[in-house]
Amino acid sequence: MKKPFNLLAELDKFSLERGKPLRDPAIISEYISHVRDGIPRALGDQGLLHGKRTEAMFESLLVSLGEFELLKAEDSGRLLPADRYLAPDFRVVLSDGTHWLIEVKNVYKHDPLRQHRRLFTESHLDKLTAYAEATGAKLKIAIFWARWSIWTVISPERLIGVDGGLNIDMQTAMLVNELSRLGDRVVGTHPPLRLRLVKNPARTSSVDSDGNVTAANGDVQFFCGDEELTKPVEKEIAWIFMQYGEWPIITDDRLLAIEYRWEPEESTDQGFEFVGTLSRMFARYYAQHTLDGNTVIQLHVPLRPDWFVSLRKLKGGSQSLPLWQFDQQPNFDALQRRS
Repeated sequence: MKKPFNLLAELDKFSLERGKPLRDPAIISEYISHVRDGIPRALGDQGLLHGKRTEAMFESLLVSLGEFELLKAEDSGRLLPADRYLAPDFRVVLSDGTHWLIEVKNVYKHDPLRQHRRLFTESHLDKLTAYAEATGAKLKIAIFWARWSIWTVISPERLIGVDGGLNIDMQTAMLVNELSRLGDRVVGTHPPLRLRLVKNPARTSSVDSDGNVTAANGDVQFFCGDEELTKPVEKEIAWIFMQYGEWPIITDDRLLAIEYRWEPEESTDQGFEFVGTLSRMFARYYAQHTLDGNTVIQLHVPLRPDWFVSLRKLKGGSQSLPLWQFDQQPNFDALQRRS
């Protein structure tokens, strides 16, 4: 059992604020009451819940993408002088040794076409920037556009407004998105992807006079186009695409099999179709385990450092499951032309 370091630190802070010894029985009772009263307030604060969930999701996303040397929560512990510096949420050391300090923000606007928000005042941004400069790192802002389940990572110094603050819209953030440096990809393959639940013929009856059939499931088969996927790594990739990709599902129920098919609504006739970005697939997976509708039911999920390993192993795919993977590079030239 781990030692309760965090609990002891919180109790010590609480007792210090009230000017009582740490071992005073009264302070222990007061602290328990403080926690009991505070939990309902915390659970009732939707902004706090969604913000902390978004921070936890970003950390988990980076772990699943797996393209970093070091990842650490940065905004814990005492920071002095507090009036000059503000610690961002995470420190990430990239594979080339570059240090990024990343502040995570959640943006939700009900209107899907009006995704815009003022993220920081000049004072707030200056403190974050000062901390990054003092520690030899580059400041980045990770923004989760919750209405669209889209992640972007931006360099704030390129987007500072005339008032010194930072206003951003989703279109601009996507234009200068740097999340590919941390492993995000746009992936594609041949449609359709198919999951076939084959009935066991020995345990499947004939159709009776009322049209009823008694059936038992037999094999589970995966297909990409007309090619059956037989390797575990191929099936694992296909299953991620099926559950969390952009293609809608179609069900075909036959006598000896139930087939679920995923394919784009329209074809681009380019030889393959985009399934989506890894970060958006992960956001859907995370929502499945942490949200009930719009209600946050969990902040964290177990880390999955192996979630996208299969994609890194196959890279270009296989004969049965061809893959296209694209890095989306930021277009800073287009940003300058728009300014």
